[in-house]
Amino acid sequence: MLTVPQSVLAAVDFGEASARAVALGGLVAQRCGATTLQVLHTEAGEAPAYFTHAQIEALERQQQEMRAQAERFLAQFGRRHTHHPISTVVNDGSPSEAILRGSMTADLVVMGTHGRHGPKRWWLGSVAERVLRDVRRPLLIVRADMPVDAVFSRVLVHAASPLAGAATLDYARQLTACFSGEVIDGRHQPIEPAIAAARATLLAIAAPVPRTPSWLSDYGEPLVRFCTVPILFVPEITQGASS
Repeated sequence: MLTVPQSVLAAVDFGEASARAVALGGLVAQRCGATTLQVLHTEAGEAPAYFTHAQIEALERQQQEMRAQAERFLAQFGRRHTHHPISTVVNDGSPSEAILRGSMTADLVVMGTHGRHGPKRWWLGSVAERVLRDVRRPLLIVRADMPVDAVFSRVLVHAASPLAGAATLDYARQLTACFSGEVIDGRHQPIEPAIAAARATLLAIAAPVPRTPSWLSDYGEPLVRFCTVPILFVPEITQGASS
């Protein structure tokens, strides 16, 4: 059973969207009484296969210096966007893999996305979609142009058949209670009209575990790209599946 988060993970690329993610993660941590807010950034680091031993050693020295700079900047970035105490992690390699590893010890993952197509999406667009495919924790996604103060004012809950959405409704109510907001039960209603009718500030949507290709293509990925309000994907075990 999902409960209000005691540990929150916010993924960062130092852009405006991830600034919103840190701010929102800090707000959730503060209101829900979370004990941990971890801010995560990844740096690419593999040397090309054709590098000589000397070139690899030089690259490793350079990467150590860059990593130290990234750690300092990450701490400054986190403190600039939230007053809640933070811990920082700089990892190497794939951003999506680092976030998924970090999610294993977090109760809630918060990410930003630019909501764009093509090269400008960089990792906060495409990586958000890749994380959504495999994450088994609640995933909260906010865009760069979205204010965070009123995110939990009016929360619309949606579920697509065969999911009942009961766990999503319960989780949304728990989180929203921390903000004295309102939860609207819009399960199995068309998403866009329901968002407009409810004047929703957040969409909480049941996400099947495991994810299915049809759900990802029909709901998950389009919502990451186009939804006009923040989205909270809540994992729900599908019938016959195990977590």
